[in-house]
Amino acid sequence: MNDYISDIYKTLNILCVENDTKTIQIYKNIFADMFKNVYCAKNGLEGFNSFQKNEIDIVITRYSMPICNGLQMSKKIRKVDTSVPIVLVTSFQSIEILKEAIDLHIASFLKRPFTVSSLVSIFNQAVKSIIVDRCIMKEQDQKIKYSNYQEGITFAKEKIITKNDLEEDNRLLKLTCKAVYKPKDTLSGDSYIIRKLNENEYFIFLVDGMGKGISASVTAMLCSSFVNYSVDLLKEEKKLFSLETLLNSLVKFIRPNLLKYEVLCAHFLHFKHNTLSYAIFSMPPVLYMLDTQEVFKLKSNNTPLASYTKKFTVDTLDIQKLKKMILYSDGLNENTVHNSQESYNAYIAEDFMQADSVEEFENLYQKKIEIQEDDITYILLT
Repeated sequence: MNDYISDIYKTLNILCVENDTKTIQIYKNIFADMFKNVYCAKNGLEGFNSFQKNEIDIVITRYSMPICNGLQMSKKIRKVDTSVPIVLVTSFQSIEILKEAIDLHIASFLKRPFTVSSLVSIFNQAVKSIIVDRCIMKEQDQKIKYSNYQEGITFAKEKIITKNDLEEDNRLLKLTCKAVYKPKDTLSGDSYIIRKLNENEYFIFLVDGMGKGISASVTAMLCSSFVNYSVDLLKEEKKLFSLETLLNSLVKFIRPNLLKYEVLCAHFLHFKHNTLSYAIFSMPPVLYMLDTQEVFKLKSNNTPLASYTKKFTVDTLDIQKLKKMILYSDGLNENTVHNSQESYNAYIAEDFMQADSVEEFENLYQKKIEIQEDDITYILLT
């Protein structure tokens, strides 16, 4: 036996089930120096109880025993552990016993009477199968750890790119502005930025990469990174912000980076004094209220951004009397309502009208939604 196999033996526990006291003593003498722990039982019932109480890596059992024989015990073990190697010791050469043993995935057979060398040979094969299983499990564990690590740094990167200049004072003009960002998966297709250009000028960008997984997430992060860079450059060079100029630059940048059939939905809102300039690319409508109790909608004025996009529209809105506003990705309004076939879209305007803060809106929303079905991002001005 090589040193590596010997070291593996010393990490394993063996269960010996045998009603003959002399054979039990033989097992103890052979296995005491080989295995970490040697557990013994005199029938199948005691053997199964010992298996449940202890961490057993290998089982050797006699077939013919009182109360509960070796195969009856193996049936019980297989109900709780389908892979532990079981060695069956028997003097019978019965087709029925063999068939039943195969059905129970008995690892090896040892014919009585046996020699020490034949016993050790059988166990070497069993230990090798354990080594293979452990190597597979170790590899899977390493893959899971690596995947979790990659997801962690990806989410950290998303949080850096998702920039919000208003996290401390939450003020946008005369309103409180807060964002709620709840990715369903680490690789989120949603991203947003909120930038303060000066005391009376702000810019909000909310993007939803259509599709799932890496492609949508990368596209969303590319757009947010480009927009952030563009805003930073304008502020550094002390140039005036122009939504049209930003859109022209973004369209030229993102078009060659999109897959043939990939589309991108987004809100672009530029607040300046009492005017809102906006370009909405196939996103849910922006809901807003003035100094009345009526909810108005800013609907999309552009088709989704795609590799073929060349033109876009920018419209304006007088916001001198703006009381509140909400913009959101479709993960919010398309979520199914609890105990209903309706989507939350049927309730969002009512909840928006009632809520005077993000906390109140979130409370109203959570009462209606049981499971988050997609990435949810919304920005609320109150």
